[in-house]
Amino acid sequence: LHMRETMLILHFIGLSMGLGTSFAHAFLGMATSKMSPDEVVKFRVHSLVLSNMGKLGIVLLVVSGLYLITPLWSVLPSMPLLMAKLALVAILIALISMINMLVKKARNGDAAVELKKMEKFGKMTLVIAITIVILAVSVFH
Repeated sequence: LHMRETMLILHFIGLSMGLGTSFAHAFLGMATSKMSPDEVVKFRVHSLVLSNMGKLGIVLLVVSGLYLITPLWSVLPSMPLLMAKLALVAILIALISMINMLVKKARNGDAAVELKKMEKFGKMTLVIAITIVILAVSVFH
């Protein structure tokens, strides 16, 4: 394999890990609909381990993405969809950082309060991640 293909493979693995984490948390949220509030908190705190998969996925996406975009830096201003995608990636990284801070707080403090905050950010990350995929397909079709 050439380096570009290797990075593209890593990019798609990172995408599946990152987006998969958002979908997993959404489906796990649906799975808690018949649990008591105490059971939900306990279950959700245990499922926070999935966040590690999301963090690794975003690292793979960023590292491989920086390599893959290198030939496009000179024409980036003429590619508004790619610029929008990159802006959304920056926002996604900020949201993931905020979620990671809340994960730490949930493990060390009032988990119910922190989980409620995470839920809002999690929904945003799912929408943003899907939008990033749509923009990537539009840019690189």
